[in-house]
Amino acid sequence: MMTPDAVSRIDRLTHVARALSQEAQAIQANLANAERRFQATFQHAPVGIAHVALDGTFLTVNPRFEEITGYPAAMLMRLGFQQITHPDDLDADVALLGRLHRGELQRYTLEKRYIRADASLIWINLTVALVRDERDQPEFYVAVVEDLSEMRQAHFDAVHDPLTGLLNRRGFVVRARALLRQAAETHRAVSLIYLDLDGFKQLNDSRGHSAGDRCLVDVARLIEDMVATRHVVARMGGDEFVLLVDEEGAELGEALRIGLMTLGGAHGGVSGSFGLVTLIPDDDIELDSIVARADEAMLAAKRAGKNQLVTTALL
Repeated sequence: MMTPDAVSRIDRLTHVARALSQEAQAIQANLANAERRFQATFQHAPVGIAHVALDGTFLTVNPRFEEITGYPAAMLMRLGFQQITHPDDLDADVALLGRLHRGELQRYTLEKRYIRADASLIWINLTVALVRDERDQPEFYVAVVEDLSEMRQAHFDAVHDPLTGLLNRRGFVVRARALLRQAAETHRAVSLIYLDLDGFKQLNDSRGHSAGDRCLVDVARLIEDMVATRHVVARMGGDEFVLLVDEEGAELGEALRIGLMTLGGAHGGVSGSFGLVTLIPDDDIELDSIVARADEAMLAAKRAGKNQLVTTALL
């Protein structure tokens, strides 16, 4: 028969065991809840999330990452991030991964392009961090991906003409000021060409606005085909176009005039009056004053009989 002290000790041990069991159950429940919350976050996050091995292969991806890239998870595991990254963006990404791996960065953020499963390109904002193991050795990367398509499209729409795809007035101002700054730093000549179409109103009146729109689009393509990509080309509104080129542009202006005469044959004889200003910009030059001078030269071409190029210099 147990003594009262033995019974008391057993009761205390039983109480401790029960308390430990309840604590263990609570810990397990908390761990299970934490795992459920993590899985819910991973599966339903509005951004793409991926765990990436040190060699670039995907370890796991969430559904949003699949949506952004257009690839199912199984295919992504076979491809790795290098295969879906645009070649022009890969070197920058790999260089930043190297710095992250060496401990020079805690994380990095990069805007780059993915090549989607349908071969289309998508701009994304990528943030990458490195996870280390218990020995503080690199184990894997965590990548968070945001789709920038809508934001970039909204920015594009804000600075481009919806009909021709050229820069609009707002976009022209931003790009032209940047080009003028560069030219001022290098003391390089630039030319601004102002074009107003001749006979465009008659085309609209006789053939309708759809014919006028087709003419504007064809003029825009003609200009794009004849100028270098570094130059700034914009539709300022109506039938007016402006070009800012980082060179003396008289030869280009004349070539555009002749090209427009040829194109105009398909659009009721439309031609163009061109005004051109050439200058070496400095820090004090105002874009508005250059545009105004080119506009004056264009009006002089109109008064002189149209389908002409009038030049003025501010060298």
